[in-house]
Amino acid sequence: MDRVAGSYRGQMWVRKHPYLALAIGYLLVFAFTTCVWLIVGSNDLADSLSKAFMSSLIYVLLALFQIKNLRKTQKRLDEAGQFRTFIRNPDSLPGSLSGIWNQGIATPAPGSLRFQPAVYDNLELSGRSTELNVVEVLPERRKVTGKDRKYMPAYGFRAITLMTETNKIELAASPESLDKLIEIAGPGSIQAPRMGG
Repeated sequence: MDRVAGSYRGQMWVRKHPYLALAIGYLLVFAFTTCVWLIVGSNDLADSLSKAFMSSLIYVLLALFQIKNLRKTQKRLDEAGQFRTFIRNPDSLPGSLSGIWNQGIATPAPGSLRFQPAVYDNLELSGRSTELNVVEVLPERRKVTGKDRKYMPAYGFRAITLMTETNKIELAASPESLDKLIEIAGPGSIQAPRMGG
């Protein structure tokens, strides 16, 4: 349990300090690359350092671009009261597309959740949105790992189960997003569905 808690704290630290984590990651990659060049390449330290710098510079540029895009997307979602999520239907038939994680944007409201399918890291909208009438949000959270992570490119997400009027839905998102979902659409804020008449 302590190992899981430590891993979670590490992920939270990286989310809060992405540029510092990138700098530490760069130093580790630079040191490793320098050692590889010293062992495999030439024995000249200056030559190995310059090759390691050029090789690891690619890592930094790609990572900076990725961090910038993710933060820009996160800011856009936060301003709209939305969050990045993945949903699936765990009771679907084996091999069904409903059984794989589908990426999208969630907009929670008391008693409901709007899911808008989206693609790519910038969450470009794709397809029609679906309004889910939430009856209950089960409080148990589980880490999405291994084979269960198939078709989900994001790391550190937790999954919860939503009971809707028609079926059971699994929703995976960051721990902060799940907190927001439970606060807005959780058991205390869900209103009983109205009977049509």
